[in-house]
Amino acid sequence: MPCDVYILGSGAMGCLWARYLFPTNHVTFIQKQTQTNRFQFQYLPDDISVNVKCTNIKDINAPIEHLILATKAYDAFNAMEQVSPYLAAQAQVVLLQNGLGSQQAIAKAWPNLSVFACSSTEGAYKPDLNTLIHAGKGVNKIGPLTHHAQLKQLSKWIPDDCYQWDTEIEAVLWQKFMVNCAINPLTQLYDCANGTLLDNPDYFSHMKHICQEIDQITQAKGFQLPSAFQLAQQVCQVTANNFSSMLQDARNHRMTEIEFMTGYLLRQGMELNIDCPHNLALYDSITGG
Repeated sequence: MPCDVYILGSGAMGCLWARYLFPTNHVTFIQKQTQTNRFQFQYLPDDISVNVKCTNIKDINAPIEHLILATKAYDAFNAMEQVSPYLAAQAQVVLLQNGLGSQQAIAKAWPNLSVFACSSTEGAYKPDLNTLIHAGKGVNKIGPLTHHAQLKQLSKWIPDDCYQWDTEIEAVLWQKFMVNCAINPLTQLYDCANGTLLDNPDYFSHMKHICQEIDQITQAKGFQLPSAFQLAQQVCQVTANNFSSMLQDARNHRMTEIEFMTGYLLRQGMELNIDCPHNLALYDSITGG
């Protein structure tokens, strides 16, 4: 039976999930401003037209039971606050944010909801408002952030072939966070593709120092994961020609997610009494601090 699914955030990941859920479910985008009650985009390279509903928050007329929050990390908590009056008591919320911090804040603020986090390796981008290019099929790992979040809930509205269930989602999120901290800020600093971090000896050395500090914090938090330097090199090799989301945001004069990457890492270091001079210098270079 089709479910009513709301997606807040119509960027690349929001549209990708709309494609996965359409037409099996009734999908509605929640947007700040709408001139029409429909939102259509072209999904490439399969050349599929996705045509779904859209609405403003104030025009929602039924409790939301299924929500995908696909905003940037810095918008996530405020977006959740705005939509929360319209959520059903048993609502299920899937969070798609990069970095760390926003997911934990939302789970803490809404402990009685079924809150899930998704860690994705999908490659998708939007060259314009109404086109989504799925550049590389990845893996979406979803797991519980609150006690109420259970696998049997997701199976009723998210196709099984779209995700992998992982009860240790905190470790999964942290591993991706390690890679984000190792790659994204450096690509913005040096204005380069991911692969250039491997090709340039100075950039490569800088990444190694950044990763050594990441590993210190990872170990102190009790995660048993591969080294950040190893993980970062693997990702840079596979995505050598790609430009990180942080660099793309910076080039387009948009706010970046530095506070939820290096900023969050530094805050964790302070709590653990671990100095991270290389990451602090990188953070200051990015933020102008």
